[in-house]
Amino acid sequence: MFFLPLNMDIQTLLENLHEEVSCSVCMTTFTDPKQLPCLHSFCLHCLNGILRTSGRHDVIACPECRRESRVPGSGNLKDLPTNFGVNSLLDVLAIKECNSTGVKCGNCDKKSVQSLYCFQCCAFWCDNCITAHNIIRANKEHRVLALTDFQDQDIEEVLKRPAFCQQKHHEKEVLKFFCKDCEVAICNACALTDHEGHAKMLFEVAGNERKLQVESAIELQKEKAQQKRNKIAELDKNMNHVEEQAAAVKRKVHRFAEHLMAVIRAKEKEILNKVDKQVKESLEPLRTQQHNLDKHVKFIETGIDQTETLLKRGTSVEIVQLDQSLVTIIEEEVSDGED
Repeated sequence: MFFLPLNMDIQTLLENLHEEVSCSVCMTTFTDPKQLPCLHSFCLHCLNGILRTSGRHDVIACPECRRESRVPGSGNLKDLPTNFGVNSLLDVLAIKECNSTGVKCGNCDKKSVQSLYCFQCCAFWCDNCITAHNIIRANKEHRVLALTDFQDQDIEEVLKRPAFCQQKHHEKEVLKFFCKDCEVAICNACALTDHEGHAKMLFEVAGNERKLQVESAIELQKEKAQQKRNKIAELDKNMNHVEEQAAAVKRKVHRFAEHLMAVIRAKEKEILNKVDKQVKESLEPLRTQQHNLDKHVKFIETGIDQTETLLKRGTSVEIVQLDQSLVTIIEEEVSDGED
């Protein structure tokens, strides 16, 4: 029996139906879906191909999670559990797309867009074969519905159909028992043949027992998960504490660096001021001396200009009369310049 995933209604399921019934290995619709112990399902032919190329005969690795699983004791992957839920979804897909692709009759294998579904036989019937189905007295109470008339509640009923045996010639037998010796689900025919003398229990009882075991295991795993979450929270708290401490140290370092820089800047300003003062004190006498020298140079140059002018323009009488005066003036100016 197939159950809708949590938080998924029938419309959401129908919208995502192709994704639900697609094998992740061949990327096409499942054919003979088999389920590995890790709960991932794949086409039987895909699993056989993986096993052939792996070079191992007793172990197969899941293509999804890479978890390794033991090959059934028979050595045949066909003995892996059939995913009845996927098979139900495949029938739902056929119902949904019957107008475009047609549906294969469970009796004559002919494909038809005018097919019907029997909820008791859990099988599709074409227009011709449904007449034979209805003639049988045991089928008088069977509910038959045309695929074109299906509603959401009818789809849900298809999903809730019972699981059928996969053994050859037992395909129409509902799985009713669980063989404790072989740990497999079996039908009435299996119980009387291959599993005669084995310890058996009703499938529902076995399912309830297994359910309790799984629920107990789930609770244990939840506790382990919670413990790990608590550890993660503790580690997160410790990491936050370390980060806060690091941030505090960085702030202290920043403040210390700012203080050092302020001290350095103040010292720099003090030294620069001292240098400026010393430069001013050193330059002042030099500038005075420079000014005096410049003044004397100009005085000398003026005397020279005047004398040269007189020499050029004066008469011999004037030059002779001023000879001693000119020499005295020049010598005085030179002497003053040297002071």
